[in-house]
Amino acid sequence: MEALPVQNDKPSTVFIFGAGASYADGVPLQADILPQIIRDTDPQLKHSDTAKRLRKFLTEYFAQGEQTPSLEEVFGFIEFFIKNDLSLSRGWGVKELLEIKVDFTKVVHYLISKNTKRSELFGEFWRKIKEVDPEVGVITTNYDTLADEAFDSIYPECLIDYCLDFINFRNPEAGGAFDWWVDPKKPSERFNYDKVTRIKLIKLHGSLNWKYCSCCGQIALTPWQHEFNLKLDSFKSFMDNQVTECPFDRNRLSSLLQMPTHIKTNHNFIFSKLYDEASYLVGNAKQLVFIGYSFPEADVHIRALIRRCFSEDGKIIVINKSRAKDLKHRYEGLSKNVEYYEYTFERFVKSKIFDGLLSANKTLLGMARFESRS
Repeated sequence: MEALPVQNDKPSTVFIFGAGASYADGVPLQADILPQIIRDTDPQLKHSDTAKRLRKFLTEYFAQGEQTPSLEEVFGFIEFFIKNDLSLSRGWGVKELLEIKVDFTKVVHYLISKNTKRSELFGEFWRKIKEVDPEVGVITTNYDTLADEAFDSIYPECLIDYCLDFINFRNPEAGGAFDWWVDPKKPSERFNYDKVTRIKLIKLHGSLNWKYCSCCGQIALTPWQHEFNLKLDSFKSFMDNQVTECPFDRNRLSSLLQMPTHIKTNHNFIFSKLYDEASYLVGNAKQLVFIGYSFPEADVHIRALIRRCFSEDGKIIVINKSRAKDLKHRYEGLSKNVEYYEYTFERFVKSKIFDGLLSANKTLLGMARFESRS
């Protein structure tokens, strides 16, 4: 018998993850990425043509001082010349800078993916959500697949909804069974549970397991394939073949990651859709729970989203091990009702605070911003 999963479009509680939530599982912070590229101690970084070109550019313009610049600074620098159609020098014209931007995306993908492993911590996070109240929403600014791959601990009683239309849904025969995926918005006869809940997982800046076709504009989801091979300049691994071509037009697939820059214009319709979906979640929420998120300067678009969509009466809960006063001030500028807990993600998942948030999810008082407009 077919059954439509609980659609869960307007959860009262939305969790928002930053890099601090993934750090415990070995995923590097943005501040760690540039030093790794410049030091070239990793074999693939040392020998691949992609990494060599990028390292040449970085050492010429950003490795002169003792302090390594931020990713936002480097990408903002590159974007300035590209958007204004300006050459940086004789050897670095717009064409070369566009190539460096692509190289940078590949190297960032490689460095994060090689440190991404299965996360027991996210598994515990999902299991507790399923047991107490699965009708929540999740937004993450991270590229890694820790949350995705740990989701199988509650599958198929809960289904991931990335809020995107994948090639997998339209043409599942195009890939092997390994890459097949259930469309959580449609009725399904594949499960024997009385109630199946759809949980939105919005990966606002892209994901290592999304592969984009620039020809037809579609995305292939490769659920357990997240690596990039710099030596082969491909998603192909040394041991087996991963999905590398669009099944419709045979165009080469590429990473779908939005790099950190101060101004994100969302020219790609996919990131624009994700932003709209995040706005809808935040606009219908009564409380936002930020975990390991420090509000970097490049994420002004998220600050704008919350100020525009979140209710003035809504509550913000901050889970962060940092004691920095300026971090608290960033959140206090978003809501008059902020609770700050100096916790790591691990401590939070095991705490009574997490249990209490989930238990109270359906009985939260107050009115969501979008409810007050209707």
